[in-house]
Amino acid sequence: MQRANHHSEMPIEIERKYVISYPDSAVRNQIPDFAATGITQVYLKPDDSGFGRRIRKQVFSDHIEYTYTRKKKIAFGERIELEDQITEAEYQKLLQEADPTHHSIQKIRYSIPYQNQILELDLYAFSQKLATLEIELPDINTPVQIPDWVNILADVTDMPGYSNFELSQTLTFPAERNDTI
Repeated sequence: MQRANHHSEMPIEIERKYVISYPDSAVRNQIPDFAATGITQVYLKPDDSGFGRRIRKQVFSDHIEYTYTRKKKIAFGERIELEDQITEAEYQKLLQEADPTHHSIQKIRYSIPYQNQILELDLYAFSQKLATLEIELPDINTPVQIPDWVNILADVTDMPGYSNFELSQTLTFPAERNDTI
């Protein structure tokens, strides 16, 4: 959820993020009312703005969307997030600014309504063992409701190694690299 920051009037993204066991197909087939989206995410070379920059191609069942996003951390679980819809031509042009130290992230996102929240389950192409679950909140201290079928391994909110930015450098989860799961 984005809210306006009283100091800067910029949209704020507030979310909790969890690393979870990769749900098998039987579990995924039982998830009610979900929408699956194919996502390709590319990080761009830094500029002078102080914001991390990325572009994203989202393939929905009936259309494709392209976005250009700038993010900057401001507090635990909170970031300024500036996001704009762009055209395919703008996306292709921005691809020329891709950061060569990062791989593109390929994932399937399941958006799942659950107890007045939207859960975002991300299944990454590089892992068949782990996945992430994100929940955008009105306030970082809002209680989070998690369905029984989700096996949470850790709350990784603000753990840099689990950000998509960091994951794009190694295409592995820290827990898999360290064999700590």
